[in-house]
Amino acid sequence: MARMALVLAVLVSIPTLAAAQTPSDARGNQFVDPKGTSWQVFAVDSHPAGPLGITQVEEVRQHNPPSLWGVYVQNRASAPVASFVVAAAIVTGDGAVKAMQPLPAIKNLKPGQVVRRQMRVTATVLGETDRVAFFVREVTGDAEPWRADDADVRTLIKLAAARLPVP
Repeated sequence: MARMALVLAVLVSIPTLAAAQTPSDARGNQFVDPKGTSWQVFAVDSHPAGPLGITQVEEVRQHNPPSLWGVYVQNRASAPVASFVVAAAIVTGDGAVKAMQPLPAIKNLKPGQVVRRQMRVTATVLGETDRVAFFVREVTGDAEPWRADDADVRTLIKLAAARLPVP
């Protein structure tokens, strides 16, 4: 009897839990930005089911411009990643991708390990309203090798750029 009362209490509370979240909450939870995200530098999750996640992005300001750009990548899987490449896309103010610049490959990332890389933009000249968007370009490991589709990445960047408008 006590078991039936517990099941009934859970069933009664399910609509209450669903009603507590509004549609705007669901849309807001769809985008989880890494630490350091701003209109100038951001990241997109090009492989959400993959083992890697970009946890932080940053602009490293220097006395003499141009700035360096930093990205932190974490292995979310329980197995090591043999090799992966992170790339930076140079994005105009309206969200169009001007150029893509891959960073050197990073090898042997252990489970849970975070690695930081810095880069200077050399693919193109940065304008005042240009920004830098990081994404995982390719992954090789125990599973089948994966490579990001440029068209999908451009769409993700355009959506993220629309959420982070140029002031």
